[in-house]
Amino acid sequence: MPAPHKHSARRAELISATRRVAGRSGLNATNVRAVAAEASVSAGSVLYYFSSFDDLMYATVEGVLEEMYEHRRVIAEQEPDPIRRLAKLVEAGVPDEISDHLRMAYESIPLLREQPQYRPLHRSIVERQVSLYRSTIEIGAALGVFRPAAELTVIARNIVALEDAYDLYPLIGLEHGATTYRANILSYASLALGCEITAE
Repeated sequence: MPAPHKHSARRAELISATRRVAGRSGLNATNVRAVAAEASVSAGSVLYYFSSFDDLMYATVEGVLEEMYEHRRVIAEQEPDPIRRLAKLVEAGVPDEISDHLRMAYESIPLLREQPQYRPLHRSIVERQVSLYRSTIEIGAALGVFRPAAELTVIARNIVALEDAYDLYPLIGLEHGATTYRANILSYASLALGCEITAE
């Protein structure tokens, strides 16, 4: 049995290898042999550090989602102005290019039917994103710059839902540009919050 720190390091290396394979080939084409080749280890070594290949895939998707959320949390934490914060959150939520990580996050959604353990993971990332927007709206309302036309959580959920929908557009071949998508979301936010909000 390897030392705990070596065990954790090897798991992290295998997760990184899985990300690279999934980024190039997609989640459906990612398998234990491809990951083993990417990590320069045997297939048996991959399964030694994880109870199953599904466990490795779950850890990989979990890490991707956590990084995505942490990026947005830092944006919210560093921008005190609620108008600018909301605009920056939307910019992060609808990037100019769909990264391999974002693509991986959406490709994991079809797994929900056969692997329900992904459901809490996806619910958590949605709820935390909603929370970021709600807290931003609360601050803006307290400062008098936002005049919400609906319950705060409803507005926050709608913004997150719009982001998710627009992020899917490029994946299904609809290419109208992230600038347009962000403007559309901010147009809704402006109406819902009674305040003009434009892209940075």
